[in-house]
Amino acid sequence: MLFAFDLDKTLVTNDYRLPERTPGVMRALRDAGHAVTVLTGRPMASARPFLEALGVAGPFSVNHGAQVMGPGGRELRRTRLQAVDVRAMLDPWATHPTVEFSCVVDDHLYVKDPHDARWHWAHTESRVVTRFEPTFDADADKVVFAAATTSVEVAEHVAGRLPHAERYLWGDGFLEIVGQGGDKGTGLAFIAEQLGYAQHEVVAFGDGLNDVSMVRWAGHGVAVGPDAHPDTLAVADEHVPSPEEGGVLDWLERRVLEPAA
Repeated sequence: MLFAFDLDKTLVTNDYRLPERTPGVMRALRDAGHAVTVLTGRPMASARPFLEALGVAGPFSVNHGAQVMGPGGRELRRTRLQAVDVRAMLDPWATHPTVEFSCVVDDHLYVKDPHDARWHWAHTESRVVTRFEPTFDADADKVVFAAATTSVEVAEHVAGRLPHAERYLWGDGFLEIVGQGGDKGTGLAFIAEQLGYAQHEVVAFGDGLNDVSMVRWAGHGVAVGPDAHPDTLAVADEHVPSPEEGGVLDWLERRVLEPAA
């Protein structure tokens, strides 16, 4: 079987910790002959410590399903937003008093205001943060708006400009956009093919709006935690508790590891 995991609020707790027994359970899955992969909305820089702790060398995906990486840092698949579309999305908001945005290229963030508090996390992770200029001319892995009360208006603008892009509007006002086919479901289908697993041999675990496509695509989908998005719950076959309560790990031990012992 191929087991596919989201990170945040699925394997990783609300305070960004990996429960102590998680790496051991992942190792036990591999020792039992199963494959383990991760599909996360995080970019590579912030996903890397968790991937290393879990022993996941690839294939896996970052920026949702937009970038699939193989062992040794080899890029297997990448979906990007074209520079002309990035400018079309961002230019109308360049002078808006409250809308912030960032354009992610590899581990580099091009933002409207590098000093805005909404990008403090990027500075603490020692990410490269640069001011977005009107002459920007690079394809992007992801665009992120931090718009608060105007987030719906921004989402409608993006939908009108790029109707086929993948869009994730979160409850905290953040809106993420990746290119068409950059969703986790497409990424998981590609990873399964690379590893030689049929759809019915794949189990996917996730909680968020960006997990809907992979939980739906998998032969068996598991929604995680009390905050699981309603759309994720609607397509899942099961619902387990949060990582703080050992939801995914208990399921794996009870359903997969103990019967094989």
